[in-house]
Amino acid sequence: MRTLSADVGGTFTDLVLIDDEAGKVHLDKVPSTPGRADGVLSGIGRIAASAGIAPGEIDIFVHGFTVGTNAFLTRNGARVAMAVTRGMRDVLEIGDQMRPHLYRLSQSRPEPVVPRSRVVEVAERRDAFGKVVEALTPEEAERVAQALAALEPEAVAVCLGFSFLDAGHEEMLQGAISRRLPGVPIYLSSRVNPQIEEYPRANTTAVAAYVGPVVDRYVATLDQALAGDGVNAPLRLMRSDGGVATPESARANPATMMLSGPAGGVIAGAAMAQELGVPDLVTFDMGGTSADFSVIAGSEPRMVTGRIVDGVPLRLPTLDIETISAGGGSIAHVDLGGALRVGPQSAGSEPGPACYGQGGREATVTDAAVVLGILDPGAFLGGEMALDADLACEAVMRNVAEPLGLSLEAAALGIVRVASAGMIQAIRKLSVERGLDIRDFALLAFGGAGPIYAPFMARDLAMAEVLVPANPGVYAAQGLLMSDIRHVAQAAFQRRFDKLEEADLDTRLGTLRGELDDALAHDGIASENRYFRHVADMRCSGQFHELAVALPEPGAPGWWRPQEVAAAFHAEHEKAYGHTDPDAPVEFVNLRVEAFGRTPKARVAADLGTGEGAPEPVGHRPVCLDAGEGFRNTAVYRRADLRPGHALAGPAVITQRDTTTVVLAGQNVTVAPNGVLRVRTAA
Repeated sequence: MRTLSADVGGTFTDLVLIDDEAGKVHLDKVPSTPGRADGVLSGIGRIAASAGIAPGEIDIFVHGFTVGTNAFLTRNGARVAMAVTRGMRDVLEIGDQMRPHLYRLSQSRPEPVVPRSRVVEVAERRDAFGKVVEALTPEEAERVAQALAALEPEAVAVCLGFSFLDAGHEEMLQGAISRRLPGVPIYLSSRVNPQIEEYPRANTTAVAAYVGPVVDRYVATLDQALAGDGVNAPLRLMRSDGGVATPESARANPATMMLSGPAGGVIAGAAMAQELGVPDLVTFDMGGTSADFSVIAGSEPRMVTGRIVDGVPLRLPTLDIETISAGGGSIAHVDLGGALRVGPQSAGSEPGPACYGQGGREATVTDAAVVLGILDPGAFLGGEMALDADLACEAVMRNVAEPLGLSLEAAALGIVRVASAGMIQAIRKLSVERGLDIRDFALLAFGGAGPIYAPFMARDLAMAEVLVPANPGVYAAQGLLMSDIRHVAQAAFQRRFDKLEEADLDTRLGTLRGELDDALAHDGIASENRYFRHVADMRCSGQFHELAVALPEPGAPGWWRPQEVAAAFHAEHEKAYGHTDPDAPVEFVNLRVEAFGRTPKARVAADLGTGEGAPEPVGHRPVCLDAGEGFRNTAVYRRADLRPGHALAGPAVITQRDTTTVVLAGQNVTVAPNGVLRVRTAA
């Protein structure tokens, strides 16, 4: 079997081809082409040629991308019209009373993806129990469809009040709209996010419609181009929750693809946690444009049922990932107050950092690493791409050192420290603010820049160790090949435990599971390769926020044990908030079933050999890792020379084609049996 993955980042597209038949793994990086599939296609041709196979010999292709995210963040999505219950036209404009900065005298709200002028009110209403108060008539449905058609939308979102309890009115309206606008995608809130709270449900549905045509065009173009290049392998797309989807499933709810890009690294991190017996770790993926963080606790990735993206709620299950604008291309500048800032602006891949020699003049994090000697200008990407150290020095001097009155060396170190401080805060947000002791966690560093900065961050956070996988630059792409097909279905189910009937719970879960079983069958997953997980969103009666709690496998006699489920909820409450009241009455809010389909996964076990002591360095070069010591003649090791059992002490620099690993003074490195570098502070 030959499986291929492609992970599109802001600067580079990473590719991994695993060839079971030849027992080899092929890796490559090509420049990204934002919004287009050109980079992916050229990368496929290149990596297939290096493996000595034709593109048509690839069996499975898994793809992670940021097309939907970028379209949303840049407000470059589809032209959407929206239908809402009469009186709710301003739901996206008003939003809620949540403010990111409580004490600011002035607040700015993000623009809704559907302006008020493109929202049509519908004469219909249900009450809070799903009972019809005002019926939707066929004449009204036709009037609304005609009004929506007059807006010439590329997609339509429908969010009627309390439709999560009964979708009849939304489905009736969908039929009328389909007749008026054949071929235009229609997204119903009762399918996208059947859940209480009007504003999050409406916004999630609107976002699905906003990015849907963009994702659809990209996937359709990619599908067609792959066929034209002779790639006939089934296409799988990475979801925000760590599973993969067929193109058809992705089109049905494109909002599930919004955070597709960072998910692969988290899945690979969970596999690493089990393999090394390090159950608690933070994944740290730093590329050219952004840095992504996620927590794995007890060898399981942490999930959230919703998140705020660019100031607005997106309420779908996703991996708990924190993304900040801190990458190798992040631009360093001095603000009006004379403070050094790094990001959020990025030089991206075009023109890129100044040292790329493509016309960039701003100082970036990559330029700082070149100035400090961390990056070897002649060995970047294995020597395939030469960097210009003089241009890096000029950019740092002109944009940072001179305005602040610093030396070139101090300015470059300042850029590294400021960038690291922002990333440290992101780790604290995921750990300390969620009741986790970060000192018990390892930091798994990957991406093209992650292993450079992880040792600085782990030292400042007093973390247990830094883990660097064998191929960190393409690690997220490797994670794409470890994922199973995934579908999620949910239903509103507000019941207090003392009023809950087991038969009702059984029926609701069975209905959701049946829908997902059919979806997996449609995907071609054999019954023996299907498995399910059942989850409930729970809260204490009277609370506003809920927590996700795993449920026992339903169906067997006596499976429903409310005392045990309530105890599990209170344990989660204690962990999340630091307190709980075991005597407080508990209630369900939503039920959710997650369905998985096992897919074939190619694996190649490499014989890495063994080593003892420290290998001979391939050379030494001046590197500045500390302001007090300045430039120091530092040993340089080649990653390919390191074998399980080898150990070396810092300061040192370890080079490989896809990244550079920094080892600070006072840190030691050992090589694990699977080739992972384990960087720990010396006793």
